[in-house]
Amino acid sequence: MSQEKLLQHTEDEPQSYAQQYQKQKQQSPQPLEEQFESKDPQKEELLKKIEILETRLKNTIDDKPYSELIRILIWEALGTAFFAYGIVCSRGNDVMLSVYLFGAIFLIGKITGGHVNPAVSMSFYSSNEISAFTMRVYWAAQVGGAIAGALAAFVIVGRVTSPYIATQPIEWMIADFCGEALGTFIFCLFIHIQVHPQTQLTDNNLIGIGIIATALYFGRILTYHTGGCLNPAMGVGLGIFESLQDGNWDRLINIWIYIFGPFSGASLASEFYRSVYVGLLPKKQ
Repeated sequence: MSQEKLLQHTEDEPQSYAQQYQKQKQQSPQPLEEQFESKDPQKEELLKKIEILETRLKNTIDDKPYSELIRILIWEALGTAFFAYGIVCSRGNDVMLSVYLFGAIFLIGKITGGHVNPAVSMSFYSSNEISAFTMRVYWAAQVGGAIAGALAAFVIVGRVTSPYIATQPIEWMIADFCGEALGTFIFCLFIHIQVHPQTQLTDNNLIGIGIIATALYFGRILTYHTGGCLNPAMGVGLGIFESLQDGNWDRLINIWIYIFGPFSGASLASEFYRSVYVGLLPKKQ
């Protein structure tokens, strides 16, 4: 081969490779880089795991400023006190309870998120949306607010009532526990659906609060045997105050159902929402 032909061959070869690449790129339904990335699911799965670990690590420490924590403490206590007072005044009426919850969330929702329930705060913690320390601030405000609301009801109404479960055969106790867990599961699941942008049923604030209040109504219907507490702060706060009022501490013997039942249901709701509900949503094109 002559020198001129050899030079011509080496000059034409890169051009032919470039032409082949362009031709293959035009025939491909997506860029080659994207094809390569789509064929590496292990990389995507690893990146997702790293993101989850980073979120969990971030939420093990408190990232809210001191002033915001004080604001949560004060306003969450006020909202929970209002709700506790409404529970006493409603005398177990499911519709009135839902109305008082609507009022409590409307009052403080834009300031604290309007949890007014330790189980709801637990559910957001389980979803890695608030830190453990912030959750404890919510709990302190909610229990204190429930006791303050009970005190206000005692002064104004003259009598405080609280949910109560008498000791019964073990199968009934298990049923009561499961009832509180199921009712709280339904309640917290609707909260997650409504507050997260990717699943919210409406972006209207008043309608959204109404959906959450309606979820409480249906959750209570599922737990009529226990009185449908679904709120550890009310079970503890109102129960302690009524025991002080009557001098009867035996009524607190089964208060654990009103604590661990709602907490279990709330944790299951956050996990179900994240792992099942979101995954079953139709994919956006």
